[in-house]
Amino acid sequence: MANDIKRQFGQRVRKLRKKRDWKLVELSVETGLGRVFLSNLENGKHEPKLGTIKKLANAFGLTISQLTRGM
Repeated sequence: MANDIKRQFGQRVRKLRKKRDWKLVELSVETGLGRVFLSNLENGKHEPKLGTIKKLANAFGLTISQLTRGM
């Protein structure tokens, strides 16, 4: 179950990033998170901490609730 959530979250991050036509490096600059970390996150290899989720939500102009809705 946890792997499904990690995968779903990663897919959502990738979809939002691509919707803004950002490369990983641009998301990295917006969030302060490493490019490799973000790549692994998008591929479901990392389970993000709450602080990471907050940084991503802020970068996309969303609340944590909006970013994680339906998971």
